[in-house]
Amino acid sequence: MLKKSLLAFSILSFVGTAAAHDITNPFYLAMDGQIGSITTGSISRTVTKNRYDSTKNHAIVALEELQYGLTDNLALIGTFGNTWDTWKANWTENAKSHHDDENIQWSAGMGWNILTGPAKLQVSGKYGQDRLRNFSGEYKYAAAEMKLGYQFKTWLPYITGGIEVPVAQKRWGNKLSYNTKAGIYQGKCEVWALDTGVRLNYDENTEARTFVAEAEASYYITPKATIGVFGTYTFGGKAEHKTDIYSKSAGARLRLFF
Repeated sequence: MLKKSLLAFSILSFVGTAAAHDITNPFYLAMDGQIGSITTGSISRTVTKNRYDSTKNHAIVALEELQYGLTDNLALIGTFGNTWDTWKANWTENAKSHHDDENIQWSAGMGWNILTGPAKLQVSGKYGQDRLRNFSGEYKYAAAEMKLGYQFKTWLPYITGGIEVPVAQKRWGNKLSYNTKAGIYQGKCEVWALDTGVRLNYDENTEARTFVAEAEASYYITPKATIGVFGTYTFGGKAEHKTDIYSKSAGARLRLFF
């Protein structure tokens, strides 16, 4: 009986530790005094077509996210990265191309897990800069996101909603953009994890509406280190000139928490 009790206690302890170190979980934040590093690299190809022109874009993105836990449920979050961007446009009368190696992007903000039981609620906010939003200079913005989910053993369905407000932008107006996602996360005790979902993006400036299918698979190297691969497929369009948009991307992500 004693051996069975000790075995049960050991299993429960392991599961509890796994939940605490479930670093691929979409609600995970660096805990009190913890430092987290999430390094991402990806490549993408985007095609935009309408009756007047066709534009092809290729991009390579390198992004580093750092977290510092102020408490077990509140963390500072900062990102820094760059995009190597090439596009070619074929208009009716001529063709133009563009290449830019200095699309530096950064952001600074906070994340807060308000509910941490089976029912989960996280809110976050940030201020940042991203030159990719136009070809004429800096794009600065403020953004906020809310994430809600419920844990069913190893399954975690969740939804997110976000809004982005331009603070400074030289072109394309200063209207809002929105996004929402429905996803399902599944993790198995620090062995592997899978996160899939569908996201809807809408930009008021261009009236572009796109749907994004997302999937990421991660493998635990240690309880606090994972390597993952991901891919996305985007389709949609905008009202202007009845434009169609198609995009696909693939990449890898390394998570480390200390």
